[in-house]
Amino acid sequence: MILSYRNTESVDMQKCIDIRGMTRDNPITIDELARIGVNAANWCPLIESGEFLGEICEANDVVVGFCFGEVKSGEILVLAVLPEYEGMGIGTKLLANVVNKLLQSGSNSLWLAASPDPIIRAHGFYRVLGWAYTGNLDANGDQILVLQNLPKSE
Repeated sequence: MILSYRNTESVDMQKCIDIRGMTRDNPITIDELARIGVNAANWCPLIESGEFLGEICEANDVVVGFCFGEVKSGEILVLAVLPEYEGMGIGTKLLANVVNKLLQSGSNSLWLAASPDPIIRAHGFYRVLGWAYTGNLDANGDQILVLQNLPKSE
């Protein structure tokens, strides 16, 4: 299997929405995403303007994972990988690539919201990669994590 990584484009948005509904932990349906404003009509202009930076992973030219971050806020908005591609380092690489893109674009503090439930894989995943709980929760009850020891942008 050949894995390749590239910048997201507007044409990728529907596939990303589909993948988000197929994740093992915390899947979100297309309708639920639309209710919170995550749809091609809202996100494509943000991707095209460079406000949202993202990266796609393809396995043999099929999208299997993605990650997006917002330049202005420094937030990692979403990271999702299809269940059959978990454990291959795809999520780690996607996250690292988007972190680097955000840093290169001027973000100087990076954060994300993640489940407080230690049973959910994201809970440990982010912490192992240097993200630390701030003591704050978002409106959904997710923990706000910040990236410690920011890497220098390349």
